[in-house]
Amino acid sequence: MQLSDYVMSHLKKNSVKHIFMLSGGGMMYLMDALGHSDIEYVCCHHEQAAGIAAVGYAIENNDLGVCLVTTGPGGTNALTAAGAAYVDSTPVLFISGQVKTSDFASLRGVRQFGAQENDIVSMAKPVTKYAVTVTDKNSIRFHLEKAIYMALHGRRGPVWIDIPLDIQNSEVDPEALLGYSYDCDNDNMSDDIQIHKEPNTADIDEKIDGLINDLARSRRPLFLVGHGLKASGAENNFRELVKKLSIPVQTTWRELALFDDDDPLFYGSPGLQARRYSNLIIQGADLLIVLGSRMDNMITAFNEEHFACRARKYVVDIDSHEIDKLSMPDMIGINCDITYFLERLNDRLNQDSDISAISDVTASSCRKEWTDECDSLRKKYPLLSEKQIANLPGVDLYKLTDIVSGYCTVDDIISISSTSRCNTAGHIAFRHKAGQRLISSMGFGSMGFALPHAIGAWFASDIPADSRRVIMFEGDGSLQLNIQELQTIVHHGINAKMFIFSNTGYAAIATMQDRNFDGFHVGSDPDSGVTIPNLGRIADAYGIPYYLIEDNELIEDVVREVMGMQGPVLCEFRGSILFDEIPKCISSVDETGKRVSAALENPFPFLSEEEMDSIYRDIELI
Repeated sequence: MQLSDYVMSHLKKNSVKHIFMLSGGGMMYLMDALGHSDIEYVCCHHEQAAGIAAVGYAIENNDLGVCLVTTGPGGTNALTAAGAAYVDSTPVLFISGQVKTSDFASLRGVRQFGAQENDIVSMAKPVTKYAVTVTDKNSIRFHLEKAIYMALHGRRGPVWIDIPLDIQNSEVDPEALLGYSYDCDNDNMSDDIQIHKEPNTADIDEKIDGLINDLARSRRPLFLVGHGLKASGAENNFRELVKKLSIPVQTTWRELALFDDDDPLFYGSPGLQARRYSNLIIQGADLLIVLGSRMDNMITAFNEEHFACRARKYVVDIDSHEIDKLSMPDMIGINCDITYFLERLNDRLNQDSDISAISDVTASSCRKEWTDECDSLRKKYPLLSEKQIANLPGVDLYKLTDIVSGYCTVDDIISISSTSRCNTAGHIAFRHKAGQRLISSMGFGSMGFALPHAIGAWFASDIPADSRRVIMFEGDGSLQLNIQELQTIVHHGINAKMFIFSNTGYAAIATMQDRNFDGFHVGSDPDSGVTIPNLGRIADAYGIPYYLIEDNELIEDVVREVMGMQGPVLCEFRGSILFDEIPKCISSVDETGKRVSAALENPFPFLSEEEMDSIYRDIELI
């Protein structure tokens, strides 16, 4: 059996149904084997896009995505996707072609010898859990099994297998190939996988006992849930726990579709850009239970010591390093898998004495006052009532996003820009539904992700193709980075509703330069070197129906028509480059010249000291 055929058959046995690729000579035997296999291949027009599509596929499917690229620039183009998958803990297998082993530059001490040769594994290692060049044909099963195991276990992430041409074309005996066992892999023990396999039960139970005692005493408890909950497959377990305890919940952006946006116990997401009430609530909690969030600076507003400053904090994470990095007072770290933690917690809560004590306090007047106060803050500070710095021309991005969300169903896939204004609007202005598919790349915050993400998520969806739909929010600047994938949308007839916010530049950069460099712009708008092509002409070139919204009065009618159509549609809506993602914790320079962020609980536009004092006086009296 040819090794390349073995690779494809092995992937098939691991339930791989789609591979995203761009053809190339350095992977010709793998490509031929893929074409003769039962796996469907999706041809993108750039390797970066193929990698991003595989990432979107993995996010939507909560399982392995696969990307196939050629040697040299094929691999380097896909590295951005690998980097994004690494920081977002997304399981993706990258397979790259490579020159013949006899042509390796390393054999000659030169930079390059083989055609398009490049040492991609050395580049990929810092952004993957496992990366290897296969130089022994009989090791192929071992490397495939190890890579897939590493990608899907412990803290998930990308892996990379590089296969030279002569290895691709070699003959192997499948029955004679040695497999992989993590238990025998003494040289590559991973802390996150090890704690998954062998949790420290005594330590975990002791801390759960402390948590239960704190729950029984707490008057203002709050859950903060991250992507680790979904990666662990524990969403249903958690919903049952919330129903049992009636404790308010917030999530990070990647877990927003855990509950309906208007669920009585759901209060949005905290962070640098957030609905105002979300930040007020988390800063007023007296007990915070964090499940599967690495709590990066976008959540803590660059001030870990002040984050949830009134609360004792329990942080549960599979990666001990993410716990150890935190500089938070009154914090207890619990290093284990989220599913295991919830199972142990539920076991303890099922004991009569514990559930009775917590039920008593859950029903108490102070706990009811806490949820009432959370409701009051949600009603008092709705997002659409926040004021921009001026009356701006064109379309209100938040209003459009809100209206589009009203036309979406629970079965829709929502692909959100990974950066700037559309990224914020798609997460805080969109009214998500429980179980809705939400695709974005939060860690890298890279331009150009939404379109390839939409493609990957489309193929991963288990919704029948004739009723499958993807809704995309992207900026006009970010669209340019992978605009070629409009043809992939057209080729496959993907039912994509693509909403493009057109503000003739890079708003985030322009705003940064306005605040920090007295409005001196470089590379952010037409006057400083950045122009955007006519989107109507682009849509026409690709044969995609095009709609334009230029003011708020047109939003409802146009959105209704666009959402009622079949097939791909590009809907441009024009707004001001000055439209800002508020509320927002903006940074400033203090009297010592040090840059500091605004307090999480009082983002710009700032509330008065009197109003802030009144809010927390009421909360602390609960």
